[in-house]
Amino acid sequence: MSTTLPLVPSLPLALRGKLADVVGDDHLITDPDRLLVYESDGLTQYRFSPSAVILPGSAAELQEAVRILHLEGRAFVARGAGTGLSGGALATGGAVVIGTARLNRILEVDPANRLARVEPGVVNTELTRVTRPHGLIYAPDPSSQSACTLGGNVAENSGGPHCLKYGVTSRYVQALTVILPDGRSARLEGASRGWRGPDWIGLFVGSEGCFGVVTEIEVGLIPEPAGVRTLLGIFDSLEGAGRAVTAIISSGILPAALEIVDQETIRAVEASVFAAGYPTDAGAALVVELDGVEEGLDAELELAATCVRDEGASEVRIAQSDEERTALWAGRKRAFGAMGRIAPDLLVQDATVPRSRLPAVLRRIGEIGDRYDLTIANVFHAGDGNLHPNLLFDRNDAEELARVEAASREIMEVCIEVGGTITGEHGVGIDKRGYMERVLSPEVLHAMSEVRSALDPFGLCNPGKVLPDELPARAELPNEPLPALDAGPIEVESDRHAAALLAAASREGVSVVIGGARSSGAPPGPHLRLSARGLRGVIDHSPPDLTVTVGAGTPVGELQEALLASTQWFPLDPPGGGATTIGQVLAGGLDGPLCTGYGRLRDHLLGATLVTGEGRVLELGGRVVKNVAGFDLLRLTVGSRGALGLITRLTLRLFPLPAVDRTLVWTIEDPLEAARIGMRMAATGSPVAALEWIAGEFGGESPSDGRLPVGALVAARLHGNRPSVEAMARTLEAAAGVGPRVLEGEESAGWWERRARREGTGAVSTVVSTLASRAESVAEATHRWVDLGGRASLHLVGGGVRLDLDPAGERAVDRARALLDEVARAGGVTPAPSPELSGVLGVFDPAGILPGRWRESWS
Repeated sequence: MSTTLPLVPSLPLALRGKLADVVGDDHLITDPDRLLVYESDGLTQYRFSPSAVILPGSAAELQEAVRILHLEGRAFVARGAGTGLSGGALATGGAVVIGTARLNRILEVDPANRLARVEPGVVNTELTRVTRPHGLIYAPDPSSQSACTLGGNVAENSGGPHCLKYGVTSRYVQALTVILPDGRSARLEGASRGWRGPDWIGLFVGSEGCFGVVTEIEVGLIPEPAGVRTLLGIFDSLEGAGRAVTAIISSGILPAALEIVDQETIRAVEASVFAAGYPTDAGAALVVELDGVEEGLDAELELAATCVRDEGASEVRIAQSDEERTALWAGRKRAFGAMGRIAPDLLVQDATVPRSRLPAVLRRIGEIGDRYDLTIANVFHAGDGNLHPNLLFDRNDAEELARVEAASREIMEVCIEVGGTITGEHGVGIDKRGYMERVLSPEVLHAMSEVRSALDPFGLCNPGKVLPDELPARAELPNEPLPALDAGPIEVESDRHAAALLAAASREGVSVVIGGARSSGAPPGPHLRLSARGLRGVIDHSPPDLTVTVGAGTPVGELQEALLASTQWFPLDPPGGGATTIGQVLAGGLDGPLCTGYGRLRDHLLGATLVTGEGRVLELGGRVVKNVAGFDLLRLTVGSRGALGLITRLTLRLFPLPAVDRTLVWTIEDPLEAARIGMRMAATGSPVAALEWIAGEFGGESPSDGRLPVGALVAARLHGNRPSVEAMARTLEAAAGVGPRVLEGEESAGWWERRARREGTGAVSTVVSTLASRAESVAEATHRWVDLGGRASLHLVGGGVRLDLDPAGERAVDRARALLDEVARAGGVTPAPSPELSGVLGVFDPAGILPGRWRESWS
């Protein structure tokens, strides 16, 4: 566990001179004493001496430095604040450290579009300090947020206490500018910025600096919650606190945070300058935080407090002011700083387990500590099962150090045994490489290695991290004959069946179209067409963990019906409505109006099985809510449109079914006035589930032909308990200045389902990304599309407009194409292709047999 490499030779004078010419002598560090600062990160058991540290002051300087290091064949590693806990930013083999501390500018804050552009050296809390006057915050809040940088957060896909409700870093990154290992610059954009292809951002976020160095980050912001409630539950045992977490989630509440500290931690905190007033005889303390619409919080607070008391809490404290809230949080937020009261050294572990297994896992961790005669202090994100057992010891005691290493391994094995993973947020780095074979198959490890090689063929970018040095042997590919090519679409029956078909096609060089991925047309010449529609139904559903595994051919509506008995659902309303399959949504990168309030499918995708174009079966991700074990190939499947392989099943994070589902519909004669009204509603910051400007053929709101001859609709969907929904409705009605038609319950859900069925059905059907602040201009351009007989739906929060049209005649087609360009110009978003990354596709399809859809536009 404790590792130090011998000192490495200093940089050659010629290379030192080249780097000094780029960053200046003052920003090139080679003095051994000054280099000591960069030997370790927050996990001090690992120490490696860099040969030099460079501190570029601009993206141009950073790019030129990387280009020089690449040409010289010198390894390098990017480093932010050095707060990581996996050894991920250490200079193994004498690599050059590229520090991003001077790249610390907030380049732009765009309140109207809820966006910010920053350099990688910006400190996490600084961004929210700057955006809060606009009523906006940056949601990810890792424990080190007062020191850690956003570049490091991107590298590790950082979370924090409030990611239970708001999600981790990958949910908020809209675009990245990265310097690739050879010094080229690449611009990566997500769906909100117009990209229609594999999720390159998802691949880069959490890659631990192994694919390049980030120089600019565009992130999404959220309105600061109007109200907050915080309670503290005191328990006699750690297991009791764990049971209370399960009870709260099962009650239908989705708290902002659920955090636990155990007795050892409480005693350390109370004996330190951070004393928070927790009783030192308590077995554990549970912090519960709720936020959202002020009017709905007291009911949720009472329900959460009841759950805590029912599970045996000896005391429940409820904060009555901001000062009291800070005091209740103090024991959790100061825990790591207080550990030095117990022992001089600390090994911080990080693992995620299914939430329902928390009590059992905590009990076994306690048994491991007793057996090895070690103090283990637990501080963790209980709401998503992300454990942080802290093993306390003295590194100068060799025998105790050996016990710590053995106990650490056993804890990891326990977490793996119950279906968990080896890291939820700290990353693999150096520390967890030895566990990778325990949680990832040889096929997945090889795929990760090949993706890394595709982006960094010389292995210069952060070497010695994430993957083991030697990979396990992989299975032989299937060797079965190719079926007849004139037999029509083949419904895949299993992973093995898909692997055999794709391996045969790859071997013979026959093109394969994945029909379920909405592939358009067919390639020239003989080809196979495969469909996942036969892979249908719920495979596994764990209500306490809010997770479900489902066949890719399962229609969305069928999934929702299966979840109703547990009062759970997956918030998804894609084009085509309930008939669209889950696999189509994933491969097509599809979303609907509910992405406004709940995020996109990519944000709640926990796992998937992908059978590649070569016929290899990759089990990507897992069944836990937080998982950063290895490179995120799972996210790469989103929007891949059949160009990586066939997706056979998915594991998703579910949500409690909202107590109230209400839709407000305004019919406005002037479409531009409708857009202005919608923009006023969006500006209120109300946490709506959906907010749309709709024009054209959406049934039920117009004459018998289902067409709106003039004007447009503004439709808002509201979810929550009744007091919160009533409050949101009042706010939106005040912004509109006129009363709406009100739909509730099944009537509300049915209205959105009917309009979803009409989406994606036109002969011309596409999505144009737009800035939310351009809604009025987009509405003006879009209504000319409607005049041709088209249909349109514009997201008023976040932007983006879906357009459908059945053009009559060649002139109508030409006019439609011109109008698409006009809408795109009005929207203000110009997507950038990422040809530098197209080589990654060859990892999954080395024979090039998968044309996919729009693949030519990705490269």
